[in-house]
Amino acid sequence: MKRIVIALAVAAVLAGVAITGWQVLDNTSTATVQGEDRTVPRDEVAQKAKDNFARPIIEEAPDKVSCPRGLRAKVYDHVRCTATFGDERKTLIVSVTNVDGDRVTFDYGVEEKETEKK
Repeated sequence: MKRIVIALAVAAVLAGVAITGWQVLDNTSTATVQGEDRTVPRDEVAQKAKDNFARPIIEEAPDKVSCPRGLRAKVYDHVRCTATFGDERKTLIVSVTNVDGDRVTFDYGVEEKETEKK
């Protein structure tokens, strides 16, 4: 009986670690659409990108993010924002991954430039 209790306790701890780890590695954001055009405002997209982009711990957080427009409440809608990392500017693509009523979930990725092949 003691072994069963210990096994259940270990399983509970491992499940908790897995859930916490997933949340730490998840760099998605969720926002509520506004207005008749059902968009997440560009300032909110930029702020969430700045705050949440580096969540996977692997990436460096941007110092500043600027987006030309907001996100429409449509899956796969995306906007290319400019992210400043120190002296370097990169294109940060913000993409809608899910829409549930007025809630829009989106994630981030740095656009990698292809190098010329010789």
